[in-house]
Amino acid sequence: MALLLNRPIWGRSVLRGIATVPFLVTPSVMALIWKNLFLSPSSGMVNWLLHFIGIPAVPWFSEFPLQSVTFIVAWEWTPFVMLVILAGLQSIPGEVLEAAKVDGANAFTTFWLVVFPLLRKPYEIAILFGTIFIFQTFGEIYVTTAGGPGLTTNTLPYYTYRTALNSFQIGQAATLGVIGVIVAILAARGMLRLMTERTVSERG
Repeated sequence: MALLLNRPIWGRSVLRGIATVPFLVTPSVMALIWKNLFLSPSSGMVNWLLHFIGIPAVPWFSEFPLQSVTFIVAWEWTPFVMLVILAGLQSIPGEVLEAAKVDGANAFTTFWLVVFPLLRKPYEIAILFGTIFIFQTFGEIYVTTAGGPGLTTNTLPYYTYRTALNSFQIGQAATLGVIGVIVAILAARGMLRLMTERTVSERG
């Protein structure tokens, strides 16, 4: 998507704006849209298309709860990754691409041997922020599956919420919150350390 929106196509600015909409909508609202408009067993557009081609309706959030929630979260965060990669693409000097063309490289070779290695930093940044934000997944689960069936989609933020407001175990919920913050910090520090070590090894 970033490669497409980096090309000088007609309406590129409008397409970029449309592509970022899922990232701008709050997670709970986006989850409601997918739950009621697209994945509803009775009136969802996906099941309507399945019925149109002769396939029975699928109760997505009961049969495939983890996959459905994962898809919604990925749908929300794909625009963020796209923007990071797009910024990386626009930072690549045009002289580098021109030199690759002069050397006879085709589009695939140019991307794989020139563009892709230069996008390592943007990819690492996207993975870093994705790792941090994945620990905040709450609204999608609260709206769609409520952590179920069973504990299939029960994440630490949602479990903390249930512990505090359903079981009224405030102390335990506070401990879980601190654990979540510590895990996110450790994951971020691990990613940053890995990125720093790679940069130092390349310069050394």
